[in-house]
Amino acid sequence: MNSSVAELTRWEWQTVALAAVVQSAALVTKLAVHGNASQTELLASVNPLLVLNPRTEADVYPNLGHLNLGLRSLHDMFQQVKAPENAGMVRYTLGMLLLRNKLEANPSMQEAIRVGLQGIHPLQLIPENATPWRMEDEEKTEGQLGQEQTFEQLATLYQDTISRLAHRIQVQGQMDYLQNEYVANRVRSLLLAGIRSAVLWHQLGGRRWRLIFYRKRVQETAGSLRRRLLASI
Repeated sequence: MNSSVAELTRWEWQTVALAAVVQSAALVTKLAVHGNASQTELLASVNPLLVLNPRTEADVYPNLGHLNLGLRSLHDMFQQVKAPENAGMVRYTLGMLLLRNKLEANPSMQEAIRVGLQGIHPLQLIPENATPWRMEDEEKTEGQLGQEQTFEQLATLYQDTISRLAHRIQVQGQMDYLQNEYVANRVRSLLLAGIRSAVLWHQLGGRRWRLIFYRKRVQETAGSLRRRLLASI
């Protein structure tokens, strides 16, 4: 299977979209606990948010290989793998699915988000300092400054919209990281992106009740997609 132009069934794309939600949740956990996360995985999670008029699901997720974390985490979640970070990941995933419901009932907020996303530049993969939050702006490259601007714009949009809904996702982790603007902007951007993937998951037929009745099928599909992706490398 070509990870860039994979021909998947509707059910498989549904699983991919759910895996993208889970990957956002997993990265939120990493940022909150460790203060950093893979830039490639961050871009794969956040950039779909900026695809405003996709023709196909592949336009939203052009490289499934970069969603490997989400597929693995989704498989492990349904296999009930015991790991300290899984509790938070499950909580954030369910929180984003719930916020999707609330957003669907608020057309004016949907429009505000769509308008707000216009003009925000997609993230580009750049060399990144291991601790960029300790750098002054004048020390950062043009690429780093561009990334910071995108994350700041997305975080502000999240605060102006999703944060005003009745349900709030409480992120738990190291306070030094959570209070850091660099980390906080990425966390809010990931939550917004996860909700966008939850919207696509729902459009493809995903429903929360089906996660109970079809859990084995979801798990097997996530595992199958991962094996096919690994085989294509």
